Amino acid sequence: MPPLRVIPGGAGTTPRPVDRDGPAPRPVDRDGPAPRPVGGDGQVPIEVRRARRALPRPEASADAGAGTGVRARKRRRRMPRRRLVAAVLVLVVLAGVAVTGRVVAGRSRERTASTASATTAATPTPGRPSPLRPSPVVATIGTGGFSYGMVAGAGALWVVGSDEIYRIDPASDAVTASVPVGATGSGPGGVAVGAGAIWVPVAVPGTLWGINPETNKVTSRIPLDGPLRGSLSVSAAHGKVWIACCGESGTGASASGGRLLQVDPRRERVVADIALPASPVAVAADASGAWVATAGGQVLMVSERRNRVTATIDAGGPLGFSQTIAVGAGGVWLADPFDEQVVRIDPRTRRVMSRIPAGAATTVAVAGDDVWALSSLGLLRIDPARDRVVATASDPDLRRARFVAAGAGAVWAAGWSSVSRVDPDLVAP
Repeated sequence: MPPLRVIPGGAGTTPRPVDRDGPAPRPVDRDGPAPRPVGGDGQVPIEVRRARRALPRPEASADAGAGTGVRARKRRRRMPRRRLVAAVLVLVVLAGVAVTGRVVAGRSRERTASTASATTAATPTPGRPSPLRPSPVVATIGTGGFSYGMVAGAGALWVVGSDEIYRIDPASDAVTASVPVGATGSGPGGVAVGAGAIWVPVAVPGTLWGINPETNKVTSRIPLDGPLRGSLSVSAAHGKVWIACCGESGTGASASGGRLLQVDPRRERVVADIALPASPVAVAADASGAWVATAGGQVLMVSERRNRVTATIDAGGPLGFSQTIAVGAGGVWLADPFDEQVVRIDPRTRRVMSRIPAGAATTVAVAGDDVWALSSLGLLRIDPARDRVVATASDPDLRRARFVAAGAGAVWAAGWSSVSRVDPDLVAP
């Protein structure tokens, strides 16, 4: 028997010739491993004989081949249907992704719109994302209690507590002194800087306390001719201290009247007690006298020389908030929360110069050529040259603040139990 070179691997398999000079390769068999070649003695090994007996007959192989062809044709006929189903599934998935993208994008736009007023962002560059500006709040100083007012001057920030005045040092952003005021009375009712001292009125028993900013010690207690009622407001300028008080609250407060006291610190006495035709809520003093904001929305000009009301300006709606008026930067500035504006009055003509949209503004301060206001929008920077808001800082801490002061190298915003220091260079157009 001639040597067997290769055993077919099954129906339809064509054996490949083997090089006579080398061992026969092992052909690939779809039904199992290829049997080994015949041994050198010419006998077919038992494994090969078993494999040959297991091979199908030619007619069976043909039938099998025919069956295989039928199954292949069926598979080919089924393939388009599977591809169609897969294509439909892909389209469904893509449609779902598109709808989800629209929903997510719509929600993202809604969130962006709802928080746009609370985000400080730089001007966007085409093709680039808009970088957020750094927060203008560079320090937060705890005061340990409720803040009733504050003023900047004499090299520090002075904050009114329940029964003491806190001194905050701008160099360290820390409380460096605490001065007890009115321990046996009603506590401090406001604070002002000027006329050589820090001035704090106390409603009961009715006293004006003077604090030396060099020593942080109380140096004077000036009687105010009896207890004071209602809200208190104080301002100092050109050697005089002005205290607005004694207005009635509630309906008809604008017609109930009030009092404006002028105090001479050098003589340590009240030199004028001026009746007001409307209930006062805030006072700001300059060289000409005192400007008094009333609960009914009027501004009263009280002359220092005449010690009486010399002008009444109808500025806006009812106010009812303290520290709503400031003088400087070429105007008298009034925060009008109900009409959502800051009103500018010309101190020479004593008429309204402009009404600046500013949201519900409740407090204003002036430093140099800038006017600062706290409103429902945040901390606003107003340019007096253009009579408009040029920048807004809407950080959450600033939106919750109640008082604002400017000076000592910064802008300050007081919340319930802390003060935020704001870098004015970071609140810019």
